[in-house]
Amino acid sequence: MLNLEYPDFLEQIKQKFKYLFDLYGFRVCYSKYAEGENYLIIMESKDCRIKFYSSQGEVNILFGTLSSPLLWDDVINGTRYWYFVRGIIDFLQKKHIDAKELLNKARMSLTQEQQLAELSTELEPICKKVIQLFREDNIKEWIEEYEKFEQEQDEEFQRQFENL
Repeated sequence: MLNLEYPDFLEQIKQKFKYLFDLYGFRVCYSKYAEGENYLIIMESKDCRIKFYSSQGEVNILFGTLSSPLLWDDVINGTRYWYFVRGIIDFLQKKHIDAKELLNKARMSLTQEQQLAELSTELEPICKKVIQLFREDNIKEWIEEYEKFEQEQDEEFQRQFENL
């Protein structure tokens, strides 16, 4: 068992993402604490890895394959290993970006626990699909389409932001 210096973050994950443990067999495989309320927990199942991190009160969740490195970094030597769950959810649901909505959300000051609850609610209905994307053999099939979607989202955000 890992010796965690910050059990509250893990307990919140276990409460809000109970389905990851119960339905998909995830377990903690790596944890790290850095000064200034920076927490990293990486879990894995037989299919993929999930990275939870909290940095200065902002919570993020990223998905990667079983070969994604157990590190804070998402990109190493120009190679991307981890993908933000919100982008993946938008990709699967073909949801187009709304800059005004994103900026309004950014102004809200949610607690770590509230952020985890929100992310859990968004992920749970399509979790199985997200996990399937990150199986080792599957990523090559969709990554180009995802990167194109992500680029289009970035361009659309810039266009909308300029018109606010």
